[in-house]
Amino acid sequence: MKKIFGPFGLAMGMTAVLIVCAYSSHVYAGDTCSLLSQAQVDTVLPGNNGGMERDTSEALLLKDVEMGHCSYLHAQDMDQDMDIQFLDLVISTASSDESFEQIDIGSRARDDSVRKLDIGDISFLSNIDDNWIKVSFSKGRTVIDLSLNANDAPAKSEQLIGLARIVAGKL
Repeated sequence: MKKIFGPFGLAMGMTAVLIVCAYSSHVYAGDTCSLLSQAQVDTVLPGNNGGMERDTSEALLLKDVEMGHCSYLHAQDMDQDMDIQFLDLVISTASSDESFEQIDIGSRARDDSVRKLDIGDISFLSNIDDNWIKVSFSKGRTVIDLSLNANDAPAKSEQLIGLARIVAGKL
């Protein structure tokens, strides 16, 4: 494969390819992909698949937290190498202050390596590596992460921030 996916390695990329669509019983299941249109996602991931709801069963490990996850994928066969790029939108909602402590992003926002933003209550942009950026923000007891893994991800920081603003406006 041409593209290795950040610190999680190839396994994460193969998961994005192999999981077709899985649903959960959580609040955003089936609705997360409706928060952004395919045209909006095209601003950071041209030629994306329109999004697929992903399994959020990991939320069962967190007390009173519900999750939604939409993964947008663009795969291009470049002769012998496959170029896979994706955008993940993950929404986690806690039903109490106690359960919010499990997903709170406040400590990450204080890290000097992140760029502070003005979305919701707390927000920031992280450059994970050369091809991976992430916008995280909280609004009430909800935490939203938009993670872009693409060849030119850092160059699309402003567009990803714009998508975060769109999602925030719909919550």
